[in-house]
Amino acid sequence: MVFQKDVDRAKVGPERYELALVLRDLAQRLGVSLSRYAVRVSWDRSTLSRFFSGALVPPAEFVEQLLENGDRETGTELTSTTRDLVRKLHRTALRATSPASAALQDLRDELADADRESRHFQQEARLLREVVRRAQEQLDEQQFQLRQLKNAGAADRLAHRIELEQRSEDFESIRAERDALLESLTRYKAELEEVKRRAHEAELRCAALERQLETAETRAEEDEAQPHAGRTVEPQSVHATSQATRATIGDSVSFHLGFDMALGDRLWRALEEQAPVPLAEVELQKILPRSGIFQLIRSVPYMSPELVYIGKADRALSSRLDTLRRKIVGRKGILPDEMYFTYVYIEDDMSAVAPEQLVIRYLMKERGAKIPWNLNGFGNKDPGRQRDQAKLKPEHFDVVHPIDLDWSLRDDGLRRAWPPRDFANYLKSGLPYSFRHGLEPEHLEPTPLVVPEGPLSADAAFRLLGRTLGDTWQISALKGHVLLYKEHKDYPNAVRYYRGKGVQNA
Repeated sequence: MVFQKDVDRAKVGPERYELALVLRDLAQRLGVSLSRYAVRVSWDRSTLSRFFSGALVPPAEFVEQLLENGDRETGTELTSTTRDLVRKLHRTALRATSPASAALQDLRDELADADRESRHFQQEARLLREVVRRAQEQLDEQQFQLRQLKNAGAADRLAHRIELEQRSEDFESIRAERDALLESLTRYKAELEEVKRRAHEAELRCAALERQLETAETRAEEDEAQPHAGRTVEPQSVHATSQATRATIGDSVSFHLGFDMALGDRLWRALEEQAPVPLAEVELQKILPRSGIFQLIRSVPYMSPELVYIGKADRALSSRLDTLRRKIVGRKGILPDEMYFTYVYIEDDMSAVAPEQLVIRYLMKERGAKIPWNLNGFGNKDPGRQRDQAKLKPEHFDVVHPIDLDWSLRDDGLRRAWPPRDFANYLKSGLPYSFRHGLEPEHLEPTPLVVPEGPLSADAAFRLLGRTLGDTWQISALKGHVLLYKEHKDYPNAVRYYRGKGVQNA
């Protein structure tokens, strides 16, 4: 490729100079003119000339496209060291010319790294699941052979001493193999759980980086649209104040509702004076069985703590908070460890005044706050059969954080046979999300459902239940809850269907 403009180091600066030189080296791998390459990549020729002369720093997408086009033309791939060097030179030049654009690109790079890490762990988890499945099948076969040898040895013990000795040797050999296989299976399962944990952490990091990147890009667009230095920016959320300036959880506040216009402000300040504590069972046990209001604060790595929900409890605060905690436990993209809360007891009858609404209106009107989970269905209970067909909006809590079908009902357990209806009720009480079923008492007696020993996930439980009930029944895992009815029906918010032996992702 022939370049009409030379690179002027004094004019463009050292960062853009180094980048322009390496971009020219990469362009030579293409073996075409600048005009022909401009047609191929749909860039204006004059813009490409400015990229290669150092007058402009190209976007990261152009650099990646140039690397890929060169690999394709030459039939060889550049080493990872070379690629990293090119990217480093590009980021350095971008940082020198436009710090804001560089900050956005850094976030995109972090998100790309986190996404690669997440996909790697997910692939590793899939492979380990297959290893565990095969090892379990082999172990079952070994257990079957051991039972056969035990039975045969007991029947022939007196008549066939020599043959018994041979079988005894076979028995000991198979038992040794069985024990070794058990040890391997235990190790594989432990590795799988660790990989699943790391995959989940990687997904959470991706989600956090996505939110951070969206916020940064939105602010960048606002800055570009409103270049005046004196403008004001409407706040998008209310952040939690420093814990160092607050009281401890033991300093709980009781509040008598008055009729002054500043009640919303007073309630909000009372909530803010408390030190946020983890949304955990041990903390909820410290709360008295009294009514009140509360706020939920989400603290995600790489981001400031965010107020996400304000609610009330007409009876016991701990019961309402525990219901919301269990709802969060069974969702994707969020961990209970990220959630904190503060609360205020209310002495008066809350049926006369909705104190949580006073706080919400105060924050929205006076502080311009957006409290996301109060607007997206987070606090809703089971909507009932009539609302199962309702199409959810993209910002709905169940869409953003759908139920986790890999959630573990138990880490370990013994083999047990259940009547289908009893097993369904066991799932209903054990799952952290709603499971509604239409099994009647007559479904106590059909073919029993045998749950094997070991761990049991929600997905595995639904597969077992579906196979036992047969094709006439359908388990529908929606984004927010699970249904079991004698039907074949599609739902707009479905994630997965279980029908007999078949499992279909929506």
